[in-house]
Amino acid sequence: MTRIFKALVVMALLTIIGCSNSTDRSEEKNNEIKTESSSFIGKIKEINGNRALVSAKVFEGNPEGDVFVDLSVNSDETFRVGDKVKVGFDGTIKESNPAKINTLSVELVD
Repeated sequence: MTRIFKALVVMALLTIIGCSNSTDRSEEKNNEIKTESSSFIGKIKEINGNRALVSAKVFEGNPEGDVFVDLSVNSDETFRVGDKVKVGFDGTIKESNPAKINTLSVELVD
């Protein structure tokens, strides 16, 4: 009788351990995509404070989309809706709608 009880306890523990929902630490950053490009050119659609919504093709092979850009990295320049800008970033694109990046530089393009 005790063998059967021990066997049932072992099976129950193995089931609980096997069905547990563990999270891989590398999955914590699953909302980010790394790209090889570190800059893109786009057109400002909207400005709200120090943030701009820029329409651009961030990397080849993907359609044009909107990206939030931090304009405060270039406080010497005055940006306006419709301006064409070159945006430098650290290569990380956060999957959101619109996409978010870590802006390193923004400059006007003629």
